Amino acid sequence: MSCLPVPRVLPIFVLVSFVACGDSPAPSEPTVGHEGEHASADDSEDDPKVDPDDDTPIDAGKATSGKSDAGTKPTPKPDAQAPTNDSKPPVVAVVDAGVSRDASRAQADAGAPELAARLKPKCMKKDSQLIEIGDSYINWSSHTFPADMAKESGQKWRMEAIGGYSMGSGGLGLIPPEFDSAIKADPDAHSILMDGGGNDVLLADPTLDLLGECQQKGSSTKANCQKIVAMAIDAADKLMGRMTAAGIRDVVYFFYPHVPANTLISGPLPNEILDYALPLTRDFCESREAKSGGKTRCTFVDLVPVFEGHPDWFNTDIHPNSKGSAAMAKKIWEVMKDKCIGQKSGAGCCEE
Repeated sequence: MSCLPVPRVLPIFVLVSFVACGDSPAPSEPTVGHEGEHASADDSEDDPKVDPDDDTPIDAGKATSGKSDAGTKPTPKPDAQAPTNDSKPPVVAVVDAGVSRDASRAQADAGAPELAARLKPKCMKKDSQLIEIGDSYINWSSHTFPADMAKESGQKWRMEAIGGYSMGSGGLGLIPPEFDSAIKADPDAHSILMDGGGNDVLLADPTLDLLGECQQKGSSTKANCQKIVAMAIDAADKLMGRMTAAGIRDVVYFFYPHVPANTLISGPLPNEILDYALPLTRDFCESREAKSGGKTRCTFVDLVPVFEGHPDWFNTDIHPNSKGSAAMAKKIWEVMKDKCIGQKSGAGCCEE
């Protein structure tokens, strides 16, 4: 039985729902196809034999039959033979729509080495060159994430994240303006650490999810929940475009863990919509480098396996406690060090 939900006013984390697709987001996924041909090893034997001392031009149409315009004696063709294992027919790979996302990612990966070779992270000459934007998974009273990141990195980055903010709809405010105001105040930034998108569904706009369906079983198949995700994707896509225009070289985007169910904020089944959004988010992030023409790279960090088996890392709702945020910071900094993002000047792996 459905009923009107109790108004949710507490800020919560934000589920980012990005998608890796062309210039505009779409809920559906394209089918990808590739074609290729394998020439037979015996093809060269069908070419006409030409006397090297004969300057007479050979007509292309007659050459295949072994006759020349000069009336030269035709070269006998070998008898037709049955196809052998060495003869390969043209290959056409048809990719099912269900796996087209993996194929699209493979295409992007194929060009990644070339892009990565000319995309070197910028060194941190001052702490304010990295901006943190997002929601309560970055900035909230139940955990110590800002201090945890400062401890791991030895830096104190610019904090612009606000609890309860969403990406495209719902929430208590919007994340994109966090970046806009920060870069306007100090345009020298070149790196971003962020999350965003979950408040779109957990603190949903009541005109889009009046009954809280996006926190219940079947949320991933509900048209209104898919619409909310699509709106978040569109807002995130535009945000990433502005980041590229502002000269942002690297974005580190982390995705939320599976959160406890049946809390005041989460509803009975919040993780179905998280699982729906995770691959879209990963694809959207990982396609940013190619989409920006090599100007901006997005590194994805999945926190689902980090929190697996650790229910004690959560507060009484969906937010991490200090143990959880410390684990988050450790994993995120590990990835950033591996990618040489947010590293101080003189590290040797970044652009000075």
